[in-house]
Amino acid sequence: MIKDEEALTTPVFSLRRRLTRSPKDGEEKQFFVIDSPDWVQVLPVTVDGQALLVRQYRHGSREVSLELPGGVVDAGESPLQAAQRELREETGYESESWRKMAAFRPNPAIYANTAYFFAAEGARLVGPTAFDENEDLEIQSIPLAELPELVKSGAIDHAIMAAAILYYFNFAYAGRK
Repeated sequence: MIKDEEALTTPVFSLRRRLTRSPKDGEEKQFFVIDSPDWVQVLPVTVDGQALLVRQYRHGSREVSLELPGGVVDAGESPLQAAQRELREETGYESESWRKMAAFRPNPAIYANTAYFFAAEGARLVGPTAFDENEDLEIQSIPLAELPELVKSGAIDHAIMAAAILYYFNFAYAGRK
């Protein structure tokens, strides 16, 4: 890398301008990269086999999105700690059975972060939600086995959520219904 400078800072991400030498032709090229904290998504499965999802308005699409609970990994937190915190804040549930399922790069062409995906099985309601200042979520309980169809139908159209759900069903849940 020849030069790396911050072009824009927001409360959610920063945009970096990078001047690098192309591995293909050795010429200097300018690229823009979005620096964002890592993210976590949680597939909570209740003791009675229900998946807990959240509906929330998304400003990018200007629509309500059906998603897994999740959010940003705060400074000093591990991805697991962030997943546990996000589940508790967004649903009021906790789990004693956590499995790290996968770590995905949301879009390595422009994002410099990782999205971690966890399954929290045997989730139990332990108290009220504690939404962040800009969150207005509606919790939805859906039979776990119905999630792939929600992805297929487009009812779940958030790419990272779809990838996490399909990963779970292809590699962790296969054969259990």
